[in-house]
Amino acid sequence: MSRSPRLPSVVTALLAVAGAIAPVAVPAVAAEDGGAVADERFPVGDQVRAKFAEGVKEYRIGRYQAAAAAFAAALKLNPDDKLCYELYLAAGDGLLVQMEGYDELRLVLRDLLAKARVYQRHLRRDAAYIDLLITKMKAGEDERLVATNELVAVGPIAVPRLLARLGDNRQDDDRVGCRIVLTRMGYRAVVPLVEALNAAEPRLLSTVVAVLADIGDRRALPRLQLLLEDTATDATVRRVVENAVAVITTRSRSESGTVESLYLSEALRYFRDGDQVRDEMIAAEALMWRWTEPEGGARDGEAITKALQYVRVPGYAWNELMAEELLYDLGAARPAFAPAYPLLAADLAAQDVEVRRRARLVKESPYPARNPEGHPDAIAERAAALDGAGSGMMDRVRLFGPVHLYRAFQQAVVADRFDAGAAIAEVLRDRAIAAPEAHLPTPAESFSPDKAGTPLIAALDHGAKAVRYPAAMALAHLDSAAAHTNGDKVVPVLAQAVGEWGMRVVLVVDQDYRYRNLARSALQAKGYLVRAVNDGFEAMQVLEEAPVKDAIIIPGDLLPTVRNAHGQLVSVPEQRAETLIAQLRADQRSAKTPIFVSLPEDPELAAKIQTALTDKVDGFVKKPFDAVELSGKIESALEKAELPNVNREEAEATALAAAIALQQPDPKRTQYDLTLAAEALAATLENRGDALRIEALKALSVAVRHANGEKVRALAPKLTDLYAAQDATLAPALRAAWVQAIGAIDPGTPAAADIIARALAYDGPESGMVRAAAAAAAGRSTAVAAPVPADGGSLLRYLQERRMDLRPQGAGAEPGAAVPSSNAP
Repeated sequence: MSRSPRLPSVVTALLAVAGAIAPVAVPAVAAEDGGAVADERFPVGDQVRAKFAEGVKEYRIGRYQAAAAAFAAALKLNPDDKLCYELYLAAGDGLLVQMEGYDELRLVLRDLLAKARVYQRHLRRDAAYIDLLITKMKAGEDERLVATNELVAVGPIAVPRLLARLGDNRQDDDRVGCRIVLTRMGYRAVVPLVEALNAAEPRLLSTVVAVLADIGDRRALPRLQLLLEDTATDATVRRVVENAVAVITTRSRSESGTVESLYLSEALRYFRDGDQVRDEMIAAEALMWRWTEPEGGARDGEAITKALQYVRVPGYAWNELMAEELLYDLGAARPAFAPAYPLLAADLAAQDVEVRRRARLVKESPYPARNPEGHPDAIAERAAALDGAGSGMMDRVRLFGPVHLYRAFQQAVVADRFDAGAAIAEVLRDRAIAAPEAHLPTPAESFSPDKAGTPLIAALDHGAKAVRYPAAMALAHLDSAAAHTNGDKVVPVLAQAVGEWGMRVVLVVDQDYRYRNLARSALQAKGYLVRAVNDGFEAMQVLEEAPVKDAIIIPGDLLPTVRNAHGQLVSVPEQRAETLIAQLRADQRSAKTPIFVSLPEDPELAAKIQTALTDKVDGFVKKPFDAVELSGKIESALEKAELPNVNREEAEATALAAAIALQQPDPKRTQYDLTLAAEALAATLENRGDALRIEALKALSVAVRHANGEKVRALAPKLTDLYAAQDATLAPALRAAWVQAIGAIDPGTPAAADIIARALAYDGPESGMVRAAAAAAAGRSTAVAAPVPADGGSLLRYLQERRMDLRPQGAGAEPGAAVPSSNAP
């Protein structure tokens, strides 16, 4: 808010209401040597104001260093947030913005404004402050103008109190002023206003509809269309709604459509997320709204204020919660509308996987959370809430049944919500839920739209392995005697997943959606997980999220997009390649991340960009993007870089799940050739985690019983050589699994016989488990007399040497005889 000599009464009024609100407590700041010390003879507030006035005076005569010193002295007197806000009002936003343009003043003013804005946020949430501003709209022109601007700045939280005045028919001036504020608030007010359409009182309803028509936001269309189709809607309200629908469809270039199509398209837009949805979330302050109709209807201001309430939700879940809200509203209006259910299932799954992913990442992050919703305790609280009391979110997803779940998987994949798709595919591993015989198309049917399971099979050809892998795992669990189309691709995909070491994550920035899509396709084909964004602002926001970025690609010809209130381009670091790169280098989270610049197809412009940025980035790539060039340069830059822990853990979990999936088919009747994964399974035995190696050995034991089992038996020497090389370090569980696999694959070779014999004599930790596995392995050998011990003796000699004399046990003691304490020799 800029200061104007014509508005002293407004500043006075705002300062007065600021004084009525309790100040926000701030911690004391230790004074530095030579710093300002409060004079006990005068109030600290007066001393701070004097120092601040001195700083403004020094700035006006061009002594910027002296001005900075005066402001710093004011801050060292430890002013509270309320006082800083008063200084901000007194100076005016315009003057402070001018001051921040000077390097000498930027840092100290940033600290002062940070304290002022803390109090401003506190003030703007106070009901008394909002009511005072509404009252000021009946004052003179100057005060009305500033009060209107301030109410617009307060945003959605002011909507209930503005609606309360809109519902008061005795105060026409108030009604006009409030309508103007809501209209100027624009799309920030749409969500609570749409919720207020649940009001029963026709006059209030008509007013709300009229305001939504003034705003012209398409998000109101589903609820308005429902009012049109409701036979109970008041005739006057119906006419207002018809006009509003016509205005909104014209202004937003939308199609009116049916209730079902409008609700579904809006829910899908939120589920898919994107730049516009994120802007809406920021404008809506991550608030969700609920209208609770009071008894007797909302006829007075207090009742309306109480009826429309909000709750703050995590910003990362706002879009999914908005989609859920729309889908539940659609379900209430059209319970038989089947297309809503797959999207709802996908949305619920997305909520679950999002918070789980954040919980994993927050454990690894060395940086404190920047906002309350990112704190580990807050994330844990949400995860616990989604788990519920014995009935978690994924349990709710299971309720939807196979047809909806197969289509939910497709919805998630099409919307690029691969994590949600993977969660749904995991639910579909349950044969009782998935009913594969009924829903998977046979080779004769090929990709049949009549078969609900078709999307799962089609996913085996998807460019992103985050889609291929979960689909192949689900199909392996669902294997049956009845073959399905694309079945020959299941095991090769699982073999890739078993060998997964970790997904490199690349952030691509480009304002041309065609180049973004090209980069995504090219990198996904090479196995990368890609986040593609429009500009530097979104890139910095993605940096706040997960997973960790391994490389960033920025266009050298990045253009400014943000404009001020007058439509002029605003110069900020995120809007130019050079300054965005500098900002990324200054951020600890991306300081060591390789940054590449994509060059435009114009050779002259490309040469200029390359000359300007050569020493500031790790390399350049040409447009249109080439998969080989992109992946080659990224891998070269990351050759010695270690994968983030989260990526390694996720890769290990992926490989483990694939190894388990390869154990599910019956090798004697399966449609899958399990031996195609044998090499990949054997490769895990060298230097992967114990859990993965155990499951890989089990999978090899299953694959060897396939009709093509000779391919697995050919790997027996490799298994015994690797076991011998690691014999001294093997944990008991891994040792047991390895010995059992050797027995399953080929226990008759001398090397295998030696390993089994040593395992039979194993006396280390958990020896019973290892010996049991060795006995089972020995029992698989058809050559009973084959050499087992290393000294060349026979199996019979081995048993004789370790004979257990059990003759006396169980005979009972003779009268007067001592009970033997041990076996006789």
